[in-house]
Amino acid sequence: MSFVNAYLQKYFYGFRSRISLEENAFSKHYFEMNFIFRSYPSHPWFAEWTFEARNCSSSFRENNANRFFQSQETVGRIIPNTADPDWALQIPVPQNGRTNMLFNGFCSYFETKKKKLGAEVIIPEAGVLWGRFEDIPSPVLATDLPVREDADFQWLETDAGGVFLLVRDQHFCLTTKALLLSDAQKIADSYLEQDLEVKLIEELDIRSGAQNLFEEMSHHDALAVISAESMMKALRPPEGSIPLAWCQASSSDSAQMDINEIHPLALAWKLMDIETAEELLLCALKVQTNAGAIPVHYAPYTTHSVMEAPKPMLAKTTERVWDVRKNEEFLSAVFPLLRRHIQWLLNHFDPKRRGIHCWILGDEALVPQDYQSDLATVDLSALLITEIDALNRLGSHLPSSASNEICFEKERGILEQNLLDQFWNSEENAFVNSYLKDKPKILRGFSSFTPLIWKALPHTNKINILEKVHESGKLPGGLSVLSWRKSAMDDHSFPLLQQLLVLQALQISDPHGQLLNDFSRITLQGFVEWHTLALEEEKRLPINTVTAAYIMCVQAIRQYRYRAQGTESGFFFKLMRKIKLDRFELAVLGATIFTVISVHLIYRVIKAPPAFSMLEAQMNSAYASRNVEGTLQSCMAIINYYPDNAEVAMQLAANISMLRGNFSQASDLYERVRKQYPDSPGPMIALGLAYQLQGRFEEAENNYYEFCYIFDEIFPSIVSEVNHFRLLMQEGFEAPPKWQEMYRYQLMHEL
Repeated sequence: MSFVNAYLQKYFYGFRSRISLEENAFSKHYFEMNFIFRSYPSHPWFAEWTFEARNCSSSFRENNANRFFQSQETVGRIIPNTADPDWALQIPVPQNGRTNMLFNGFCSYFETKKKKLGAEVIIPEAGVLWGRFEDIPSPVLATDLPVREDADFQWLETDAGGVFLLVRDQHFCLTTKALLLSDAQKIADSYLEQDLEVKLIEELDIRSGAQNLFEEMSHHDALAVISAESMMKALRPPEGSIPLAWCQASSSDSAQMDINEIHPLALAWKLMDIETAEELLLCALKVQTNAGAIPVHYAPYTTHSVMEAPKPMLAKTTERVWDVRKNEEFLSAVFPLLRRHIQWLLNHFDPKRRGIHCWILGDEALVPQDYQSDLATVDLSALLITEIDALNRLGSHLPSSASNEICFEKERGILEQNLLDQFWNSEENAFVNSYLKDKPKILRGFSSFTPLIWKALPHTNKINILEKVHESGKLPGGLSVLSWRKSAMDDHSFPLLQQLLVLQALQISDPHGQLLNDFSRITLQGFVEWHTLALEEEKRLPINTVTAAYIMCVQAIRQYRYRAQGTESGFFFKLMRKIKLDRFELAVLGATIFTVISVHLIYRVIKAPPAFSMLEAQMNSAYASRNVEGTLQSCMAIINYYPDNAEVAMQLAANISMLRGNFSQASDLYERVRKQYPDSPGPMIALGLAYQLQGRFEEAENNYYEFCYIFDEIFPSIVSEVNHFRLLMQEGFEAPPKWQEMYRYQLMHEL
């Protein structure tokens, strides 16, 4: 489909939706069902996914399992969320249709030129499943128990209560709320008298924040969709001693929130719904004690221990959330709570007031395997100083900021001195010093990387850390920025909080964004691989809320790359993704562009001396017949006498130089080609290879990285080979084995 046709279809669909809603005021059921979630990225159907309504409290969940629903492996088959279900609802949607998996429903569509069929289902409240269908058989209850049936309904009595299914005019409603048939009929009738389309449009609008993050690549977007739905599913309304909306902890099956999870959750929610992000943060701060302590694990109906401190992340998180819309009411509410909490943290981590801050408990430590009692490490000081700085920046925006004093100025001075003087090792040029009961100790690993999250870190310290990462390709602790893969979601070798801190540190400190782009791309690719395998092999998706939030944060970093202004290649490939060209269409487009360029060149050749066309014909003929000497002779003549039209000649001459082993000459020629054609994929790879074969690894990496980043989705097999070159180069190999085989690809011979 052309871009123009796609645009017109989108416009027409929106116009038709508005008309149909107006017509609906006169006629409840109209001829053709609008597929509301057509524009929303699809996600494959999978088993063991719970469908539930919004705003169900934890206490309600514990006592009403039969009012929630669960998917089975068969597409469109739903059962009650109980241990031994007595029935199943089968909505016979096409098995090969596109699916939208929502936390509170699903949509399944199948469209061809002559057919349009599907179903849309939503859970408006616990115990009610409401939907509509088109051109498929009616939904039906499947059970071994006796069923009372009428023309348009089925009624089933089970030990857990009554089950009622009403089907009318291509709409249906299933309810498990009522014990009596008459009550169930009233509930179902009340829903079928309402306009389901309005509800579906409302649900789509609620997801507009998530939709802005989609890259319009099917695998990435499928993962982002289910991540967003997982986050929505985990939200809970105010309950018990929890005063505002909160999020069910992924680390526990019991009803509680985990304060250490607020950091990734709030950062992800600020991308999708800023009001939810603000409420989650304010809720976490409001459960603190009068002294400022916040229990790490907080349940709505129990008492809590405050011995363990949460990770010092709340002020930094609040600053990033506040910066989205600069809500003064939110800032005025959170600032005093943050100040009191940071005061408690400073006292908690330095109870003897010596100016030496140590993790008190092993569960508090950012790197638990490094924990020892009375061990002072740089990561804690880095987290605390950034908390104080974030608090003071927030304070400067308060309406009464002119009269506000700088908070914790003395404590901040001590932390800064410790960071730069005590923890910095001048011999290793790294933050590897630590102190165990005031005795020096070398501690390498992830903690030495954390000072990069401090915006005021001196440039010299920052560059030394980043240079080591560039040189080795690894972060402190041994994580490779080029080869990391997420093999399983229960892999705790590099916890999600540490991964998120890496992303934030690189956002703050990486001057050119190369490490950030590498790490975010490979991280997201690892999750996409896991996601795909989980669906193919297990037919289920055990994704937790924090993982989902982290994926959304990485997705945002990847998406924002294409919003950079002034980048022609970024705009071009963003456009390619927008119109969803497949490889064949892209090849046709490339051929068309090449033809236009060729015609343009032909007109230019007409005005040139005849000798050029003769040389060009000789060059092409010789190259096609693999006449190396003849090709090189014609190429060099064009380069010498017609430099303005010599890009193709330079490309072919460079290729021959490479295969002859004259790498220096080849790189000179490729450099000239790249100046004229900076976005051409063949010269990107070839110049990188020429540099690598000369041992110029940094320059080679720049070319390889640019190709892999831009053409990741267009030439995946070639990207895989280039990444293999990068890994070998990382180990010091100048000559990748069988590198000549790269020239079997046509793009290596064209511009």
